Amino acid sequence: MASARASNFKLFLVMAPVALLWLALSEWEPLQPVFKPLENLAMDWRFQIRGEREVPEARLVYANVDAATSDYWGERPFPRGEYARLARVLFEYGEARAVGFDFVLSPQAHSVMVPRETIIEQDKLMALLTRLHPETVYAAFYSGSLLPLTIEDRKKDRSVEYVEEKPRNFPYLRENPEAGTEDTFPEMPAYPIVPGLGEGRVGLIDMDQIRNAGPVQRWIPLFSRSRGPYETLNHVDGIYASLGIDKNEAREFVDELDGKVFVFDRDYNQLGVFPTRTERTFYTLSLELALIELGLERDAISIDEDSLQVTDAEGEVLIDAPLTDGQVVETNWFSRWDNRELNPAASARKIYEQAYNLEESGDEQLEREAREFFKMFKDAVVLIGPTDPLLQDLAPTPFDSNPVPKVSVHGNLYKTLMSGQYITRLPRWADVVILCALTALVAWLGTYSGRSSLWAKLASFAVLVLYVGGVFWAFSQFGLVVPLVAPVACAVTTTTAGAIYRLLVEEKQKGRIKGMFGTYLSPQLVERMVESGEEPQLGGVDETITAFFSDIQSFSSFSELLEPHQLVELMNEYLTAMTDIVQEEGGTLDKYIGDAMVAMFNAPIHIEHHAYKACRAAARIQQRQAILCRKWAGEGDKWPPIVPQMRTRIGLNTGHATVGNMGSETRFNYTMMGDTVNLAARCESGAKSAGAFTLVTEQTRREALAVRDDLLFRFVDKWQVKGRAQPVDMYELVGFREELSPEVVEAVGIYEAALQRYFACDWDGARADFEKAAQGEQFQPGRDPGVFLNPSLAMIARCAQMKANPPPAGWDGVYVMKTK
Repeated sequence: MASARASNFKLFLVMAPVALLWLALSEWEPLQPVFKPLENLAMDWRFQIRGEREVPEARLVYANVDAATSDYWGERPFPRGEYARLARVLFEYGEARAVGFDFVLSPQAHSVMVPRETIIEQDKLMALLTRLHPETVYAAFYSGSLLPLTIEDRKKDRSVEYVEEKPRNFPYLRENPEAGTEDTFPEMPAYPIVPGLGEGRVGLIDMDQIRNAGPVQRWIPLFSRSRGPYETLNHVDGIYASLGIDKNEAREFVDELDGKVFVFDRDYNQLGVFPTRTERTFYTLSLELALIELGLERDAISIDEDSLQVTDAEGEVLIDAPLTDGQVVETNWFSRWDNRELNPAASARKIYEQAYNLEESGDEQLEREAREFFKMFKDAVVLIGPTDPLLQDLAPTPFDSNPVPKVSVHGNLYKTLMSGQYITRLPRWADVVILCALTALVAWLGTYSGRSSLWAKLASFAVLVLYVGGVFWAFSQFGLVVPLVAPVACAVTTTTAGAIYRLLVEEKQKGRIKGMFGTYLSPQLVERMVESGEEPQLGGVDETITAFFSDIQSFSSFSELLEPHQLVELMNEYLTAMTDIVQEEGGTLDKYIGDAMVAMFNAPIHIEHHAYKACRAAARIQQRQAILCRKWAGEGDKWPPIVPQMRTRIGLNTGHATVGNMGSETRFNYTMMGDTVNLAARCESGAKSAGAFTLVTEQTRREALAVRDDLLFRFVDKWQVKGRAQPVDMYELVGFREELSPEVVEAVGIYEAALQRYFACDWDGARADFEKAAQGEQFQPGRDPGVFLNPSLAMIARCAQMKANPPPAGWDGVYVMKTK
């Protein structure tokens, strides 16, 4: 028990650091750049498995400034009059509920190549759009460009006095809870497009790139607070630009006194007085469009630490958006960009063409088609955004691996706000609890090493599968983000670390068992023993096997002629080569008896076609024997002449036998016994009198040929071996067909025909045919070293014997063996 506790404690020490690493990756902010992309990928999988969804609460249409529109409008930046014309067409012919621009029409967006007079006229057209259709929402963006200089700084001589210039950075609350007290301001339209301070509908198009941690835009700030002089400066610059007065000249006609900015024209007529500093809250473009759709103003918005709410006059909450970091919301994605059933869209160029058909074509059919076309915009919120790839405003989405227009981000956020289908995330403490609980359960099951370890591992895998399925189900049904990457990766890697540790410990134990038992148990049996975790016991079972016996011809002569060390070297080389072949074919070595080798096929390890594999092993051993003899012959005087003449005899039989651990309680061996085994031994010993080197029984031959016919067998004789009442058909395994000469194959056929004459007691005719067969035999005495007899010569002698001593009438052809 104490040993088990110590082992489990060591296992815990191995797995705990892995779990802590994943906990750090998922929760420690400095490591988020490593972990966040993985979680984002898993987030995309959630959307893809959930599938696309219709949002009937949000009627939204895209007006695309595509390649065709870009070609029609000309060089960028596009003329603002075209934006105004497009929006008016959508309002007046399409009867759109609201129009939002995903273009920043700020003073900084003008080209220096465009004449000032043209810019003024273009801005007037936009101003007219604002007056006629206050449901227009313009884009604002914290672009990072430089903020305008204050009135005080404009009057300084910059050649002798340093003037600090600040960038337009987004005031994130997570970076500074008091954000908004710092001076900053987005790029946005100025006068006359926005007629006065705090007037006009302007919506943010910023995206939280830090939280996004990748190209997919997921997190959007719902609002920002800006305080300082920059709204006034933006407005004043717009006034002077509308009069054709540049900034350098305008500084002579503007002054600041007592917290107010006084603006004069060239004739020093006062154009207006504005506060030096203002405070303004900007809301995202999608929220501004939602307010128009709901018929509400910005005073319907209330913000606390965890949510942004929009409430109507009766106090009903129409929008309740959960806030992260007190400011940003996670966008829910509903479809692919090119799904026009869920994302209706039209090219701005086509909108122009249909407007022309209504206004000037004079063709009733074209007018009907145009009226039908504009029905798609009726009472819809329309987003005008860049979709031309050359405008480089593209990004992938959870449904689109290839970049698509970013205007879809604002469209999906609008649908999220209007439908209330927000993505909900668990508190961080819950993520930690889930990670620890899942890891503990999976690791415990995955590293369990008791009797039911397999079932425990299957249960561990099942827990993971169920958890992953639950993660995707929770998102599909409730929009709930249950953590996936960290818990699953932590569980898998921790369990893997534990399993590796267990494996190393088990391998160490296996090594100990092999060291104890490997000297007298076969490698297969040792492996099975250590895998089962059971100690070897006495006992046996009935199995169908192919028994294998081999012996070196005239081995006693080798013992007489070789020194002990030579004999050991020779036998080690011989037995190593032969044992390797047996094991390569799936056989199990039983034992060595001097020069003899005993093996079995199909026990203790089950193998398919064991009779065929045993025959292959025998044929390969004869091949290997010939190679060894040539090697020994080439070693000169190292070996006496008898060594290169070595021959091996093999016997095989297939049938039932008892296999198992046999011996005493203290010393036993995994072996085989039974009539099948005895008959295999008789095949090996009887091969000498038959003039063959490999003899197999009818059963072995039949099962081998049922697999393949690449081995050639020869029916040798019918024998009744000593100690056995039933006769057996004996076959010589001649070898692999493809390696035998035509003469040998022909000799085998002649031999088998002669054998039929022999069984018919035609001794002279059989002898004549055996003599013909003898001429083509594979092995010839006097020609081949170590060959003293072959089957044809043996049967010639038998015919003479039978002729001299004929069998009784009714003889069945069985030859009774007198010796073992």
